[in-house]
Order: sequence, then structure tokens, then C-alpha cells
Amino acid sequence: MNPWLVGIAFAVTIGALIAVSARENRAALVGLAVVLGATPFLGDPLPQLSTLAARVVGGVLAAYLLRASMAPARTGSDVDEDPAQRGAGIGWPAEALLAIAAWLVGVSISARLEVLLPTGPGVPPENALALLTPSALGTAVGLASVVVAIVPALVDRHELRSVIGGLILLNGVLLLRGGVAGTPGDLEQLAGVALLVALAVAGSVLVSRGARRRAVGARTAKSDGDGNRRVTGGPISRAP
Repeated sequence: MNPWLVGIAFAVTIGALIAVSARENRAALVGLAVVLGATPFLGDPLPQLSTLAARVVGGVLAAYLLRASMAPARTGSDVDEDPAQRGAGIGWPAEALLAIAAWLVGVSISARLEVLLPTGPGVPPENALALLTPSALGTAVGLASVVVAIVPALVDRHELRSVIGGLILLNGVLLLRGGVAGTPGDLEQLAGVALLVALAVAGSVLVSRGARRRAVGARTAKSDGDGNRRVTGGPISRAP
């Protein structure tokens, strides 16, 4: 067991939970940045420095694109005053329980796969900590990310939460691939980060359009309310 990899795996899992369950948009984006920025270090051996830097920069860029796309919503109020501030529908405790269950399943699957390998030990290790191999951590974190993000990615009606869920889901699928089939090559890793950035670019366009639409709607409703007050001389009161 590598304590460094275990710490990174926990950080990625917690970041995924924050990204899908935080009520504030900025907290969700911070969780997303932690996930995409720390995932490249979840491997043994680590990729080449250039590939590692490209993955980290690409992950942070994906989170920044979403943050920048929310700028049109800032019409005199803070960006967190947004209808997306609801987090996961089932709440973070339930999401955490799902992530723990996915962790256990992922580690168990990885242990069974290693036992069945021709070069494997043939029997599972007696020490539970010995189960936390790099491939087991990748499988566990990837499965947990898929479990907690699949509902926001496919069901959530708000653009920002749906895109965040989609990025966490795609990152989880890439982690699952690495945990089950082994560490991918440098070219495959770059293709993975290119997919993440492409999804973030497409998602930022959707988020920007949704933010502009809500801002225009809010201004229209405010101007209509001001016009009604000018015509009536104040709010309409009903006689008892």
C-alpha cells in the first residue's frame, strides 16, 4: 500500500462528492478542480512529466472554463445566487454512502482480477491493506465517481450541474479503464484529457447561454414590476 496514492484517492473521491452535492456553485467548481487536478497523480508509475503537466493543466482548464462561463449571470448579484444551488437531490450523506459502497466493490473487483491473472498470487492477500494496490485504488475511485455523478449528468435539468456531473462521470470512466486494464500510454492519456476539455468547452457554451437567459428573464421581470408600480402608484392592495 502506498499512503501517497491512498491520500490522493481519498481526495479525488471527496472532491467528486463536493462537486455533485455542494449547494453553492463555487464549492462545486472547487470540488471539480480538485478531482481533475489530482487524478493524473493517481497512478503508479506516474506518466512522463510533459504528459502529467498536460493532464493537470487540461483538468484545471476544464474547471476554469465552467467558472468563466458563469460570468454573464453576474448582474449586480453574486454568482452563487443561482437556481442551481440545490446540490444532489438525495443529499451528501446518501452520496457518501454510495461512494463508500462503490469503493468496497471496486477494491473487491480489482482484488479478484489480480488473483485470476496468470502472474497473480492465486489467492487474495490476508492483509486488508494489501488490497489497496494502485489498480484497486483507480478502480475504486473510478466506480465511486461514476456512481455519484451518473444521476446529475443524465437527469439534472440545470446546465452547470449537468456538465459538472458529466465531467466527473467521464473522469470516472477513464479511471475505471486504467484500474481494470492497466495504466494507459501517454497518447491515450492525452486523448482522455482532450475529451475532458472538449466536454468542458461544449458545457461552458450551454452554461453561458443558460446564464444569459436567466439574467434577461430576471431583468425583464424586474422592469415589468417597476412599470406596474408606476402605473398603479404602488403595489395593489386588496380590500378586506
